[in-house]
Formats: sequence, structure tokens, C-alpha cells
Amino acid sequence: MEVKKAKAAATEKKAPKAKPATGFAPMKFKEFTITQKRSGRYQVVTTKGKNVNGPEKEKLLLYAKVLKGSFKKTATEETAATT
Repeated sequence: MEVKKAKAAATEKKAPKAKPATGFAPMKFKEFTITQKRSGRYQVVTTKGKNVNGPEKEKLLLYAKVLKGSFKKTATEETAATT
């Protein structure tokens, strides 16, 4: 009997995960749209439906004031600052 109960419990469906309550509304601009995924990350999509990734995405998120900028110094700036 115990074996059958274990199998029945394993076949039960899990409840879907609830979306986090972030309060972020999609932001629409002339050339792109910014939405927030359930994982908390941001998605940038052009008006043609293509995803934007990498440095271009960072620039657009900074432009929309979704992210705060933390600019890293390059090697040339560090050496110029020390001399």
C-alpha cells in the first residue's frame, strides 16, 4: 500500500509560481519597449520584434532610467589618474 501512495503523490501537479510584485509597468518608447520578466530581469524589444542584448541593452536601460549607472574605469583611465 505504501508504494501506491508514494506514486500518487509524485504524480500530483505543482502549482504555478506567482509573479513577483515588482510594480513595473512596461515602458514604451518610439523605437523600443522595456518589460520586466518574472525572474526580475529586463527585456528590451525593438518595434520590429527583435531582442536587444549586450552593451546596447545597457545603454537603453540607462537612458530609460531603469538602471543606475556604475561605470567601470578602463585601464587607460586608471593609469592617467595615477600619474
